[in-house]
Amino acid sequence: MAIAFRVPWSSDVPRLPELAHWAADHGFGALDLGAPDKEKVDAVRGAGLDIGTFDLMATSPLLSPDPEVRRTVLPIVTEAAARAKDLGLTRAFGVFVPSDRTQSRGDSFQNWSESWPAVSEILASAGIDYCMEGWPGDSPAYPALGVTPETVRAMLTVDKARGAGALKLNYDPSHLVRVGVDPLRFLSEFGSSVRHVHGKDAAFDAARLYETGNLGASLPADHPGSAAKNQPDFSEGWWRYCIPGEGVVLWNKVAALLSEFNYTGHVSVELEDSRYNGSWAGEQRGLTRAQKYLSQYFG
Repeated sequence: MAIAFRVPWSSDVPRLPELAHWAADHGFGALDLGAPDKEKVDAVRGAGLDIGTFDLMATSPLLSPDPEVRRTVLPIVTEAAARAKDLGLTRAFGVFVPSDRTQSRGDSFQNWSESWPAVSEILASAGIDYCMEGWPGDSPAYPALGVTPETVRAMLTVDKARGAGALKLNYDPSHLVRVGVDPLRFLSEFGSSVRHVHGKDAAFDAARLYETGNLGASLPADHPGSAAKNQPDFSEGWWRYCIPGEGVVLWNKVAALLSEFNYTGHVSVELEDSRYNGSWAGEQRGLTRAQKYLSQYFG
């Protein structure tokens, strides 16, 4: 299992060819990319790296209550799948978040159930797995699908019964622990569907949790008594994302379970840690520390 990373977004990140060579020189074996673009793919492979996933994010309309809106996704997916197939890419990455963030997850699931099978057929015909990430979406609604076992189980059932089997999972334990789902039990149940793994962790702040519970801060940040003061990025105060090894996830047990399921994909660092993000110098430190930690168990 090669260790990879998603390309960070700081303004001073090197151009992709230089970044790919930096990754190869620092023990990484793959990069996750955005859209399936030949120039980018060639740059990564030219450095001797594999492609982890490519982004296929145009899926929000699949959750729309309007059938006409849902159908707008089909030509986009068809074109992206054709390009990806030509480039030899087999894993798409994305999330299912409705455009209307107030829409209930139940309504989103019903709409998705009607629209997904056609997308599944397009992707499967191109030999592409859609690796669904369980990011909950923005507070306070947390409207995304595929976050909890309840919805993951239901979505995989729809794909098996009416789709073509293209729906697979991106396993990101940081999202699971922050919503209270046991990441090891989740992996035990759904490990056979995992096609991509994010190397990201989550840590908890007991003092902030006392102040706000798991509701997060209620008062504006400029209020004298607000618990949102000095709240780090990539967090809701009482929890924050962090690099592997600096949170609560038991990566040795994650590695053991993935091995039981004969997982051969990548473990890709998704750097969303306020202590490292914001500059390429900081992101280098975060990426290399994450790589060093994960290499104990993967690779």
